[in-house]
Amino acid sequence: MCLKLQPMDDQLQLPPERISNEEEDPLNPDADLIERSQAGDDAAFQVLVERYRSRVGSIAYQVLGNYEDARDVAQEVFIKLYRGIGSFDPHKKFFTWLYRLTVNASIDYLRAKRRRSYESSIDERPEQYFNIPSADSDLASHDIERRELRQLFIDLAAKLNPKQRAVFVLCDLQGFTADEVAEILNCPKVTLRWYLHEARRRIRIAIARDHPEYWRGKPK
Repeated sequence: MCLKLQPMDDQLQLPPERISNEEEDPLNPDADLIERSQAGDDAAFQVLVERYRSRVGSIAYQVLGNYEDARDVAQEVFIKLYRGIGSFDPHKKFFTWLYRLTVNASIDYLRAKRRRSYESSIDERPEQYFNIPSADSDLASHDIERRELRQLFIDLAAKLNPKQRAVFVLCDLQGFTADEVAEILNCPKVTLRWYLHEARRRIRIAIARDHPEYWRGKPK
């Protein structure tokens, strides 16, 4: 199967928007699509892909810090989803399961990449692998500054260990609640809070030391 994913540049928005159906009741607003996909309806599955690919791509990018790597991981996640959706329990939250797949696939990718090279992705210089489209000239200056600061957070998150990075990305960049992140990562809340505390502490230290112009969240 070949899943048709749009280019990553078209998927990522800063800041990303939450998928509206995550906040709705019932437990799984996409239950009909899931059931049809489990029955072998490829058209229904493609609708699921279209509905969730933006968030999957965004999470993968912010964990990996690289568009091409994120594209590969997103493709892998939806292939795994296609193969495994038949075993999905409809009494559980679909988006939690999917985002857990995304985070785990991203962490596995990082570990594999580290094994393949003496230089891991965390040690790369941002200018070597970022290809962020330049801001349009009509954007207000504060929007440009917000984008720059957000990109700095992504750069600094790339220097965290995989668990700290995943928690920081999901909580502080993607806007999930601690309860949601604990579900996605299948992680005790006390452990999650420790990962988040350490991630934020390390990022604060790095900003104060290396980027003082951003220390109060606003460039000079």
